[in-house]
Amino acid sequence: MVQDLIERCLLLHMDREQCVKALDEHAKIQPLVTITVWKELMKENKHFFQSYFRSISPRSYTSNFFSSFYVL
Repeated sequence: MVQDLIERCLLLHMDREQCVKALDEHAKIQPLVTITVWKELMKENKHFFQSYFRSISPRSYTSNFFSSFYVL
């Protein structure tokens, strides 16, 4: 159940802190439980999370945003 909810958070481009807060507030899941499951998912899916964090980082967003306006 917690894993499914974390996967929903990922689909909404949330970082870990946002996900922990959302699951605590809306699903009444203790932050420690969410963090523990999140860490296990990261161990099992290292490459996915590396790409995921790159894609949601503000630096990546800004870079992609401005590069879309770059004209040769």
